[in-house]
Amino acid sequence: MDRETNQGQSRQLTPEEREIRRRKLKRKRNFRIAIVVIGFLLIISMIVSPIIIFAAFRVKTFSIEGKVPYTNEEIIAASGIQQGKSLVFADTEEASANIEKVLPYTDNVVITKKLPSGIIIRLESTEKAFATELSNGTFAMLDKNLKVLEYAPEIPEGITLIKGAIPIKSEIGECLAFVNEVTKDDEETETGDRTFSLILEITKAIAENGMKDIDLIDISTRSNIHLIYQKRIVLNLGDSSEISSKLSLGQRVIAEEDTISLTQSGTVNLTVAKKAYFNPSDPDDIKELVIFNGGEWEEDEKKPEKEPSDDETTTESDE
Repeated sequence: MDRETNQGQSRQLTPEEREIRRRKLKRKRNFRIAIVVIGFLLIISMIVSPIIIFAAFRVKTFSIEGKVPYTNEEIIAASGIQQGKSLVFADTEEASANIEKVLPYTDNVVITKKLPSGIIIRLESTEKAFATELSNGTFAMLDKNLKVLEYAPEIPEGITLIKGAIPIKSEIGECLAFVNEVTKDDEETETGDRTFSLILEITKAIAENGMKDIDLIDISTRSNIHLIYQKRIVLNLGDSSEISSKLSLGQRVIAEEDTISLTQSGTVNLTVAKKAYFNPSDPDDIKELVIFNGGEWEEDEKKPEKEPSDDETTTESDE
């Protein structure tokens, strides 16, 4: 019989109390069984679900959006995503990087999944914009992001030469990497990453300011960075500070001078903040032009510096 003890005394449970206790015990037993069943079902689902997903969502179709100089078959093969493989586990970021490396004339590759079985590849084309000379005498052709597109024995017309940086890595499909600059005391003065950033800053400033016909970017001396325009005008930027604003002002000077003459040569001094000085000169009297055009510049035979003449013009920034 069910008995209940209270302060040392025992008494027999009433039928109602026994029924209540029985129901409580039954609920506890049912709860334990439910926990076991749910746990078992979760384990089964963890095992079975990936199999179902893998079997149900397989790559069947590819959609290519964008104009690039490659066939759809080349793009799909470069992505590394294979037809019949799991759509769920396809690594779209890795596939995008693969395409841009294997097919260098592609840019801004974005890959998305479309259930139940589609892959959409959106991409753009890129083109040659810059070049830099390699240690073997050939030139690496670069796009706006300094990605190596191809190698060439010489620089095509309309391509800007980047001078003064030493690439230590120039693999097709990847951005240039530069050697660290080191002083005679073996103290690192500039990292390769900073060299890359400096060049990229200059090239982006050129694009942002709508500058065309830039033949040379020379960063050989970081305190005397200069550009050459149409093989006749040198833009002296000085150091790497405020490059974008300097080039914006330099573009204004070039536009003003071109309205006067499309053959005038000279130098634009942009080393003073928010000011530009244009000094018209004969090309043979401008060291940077002489060297760029393949001539030799003898320091001891250099003509003496001229005093500012009435021909020199000054332009100030509106900022």
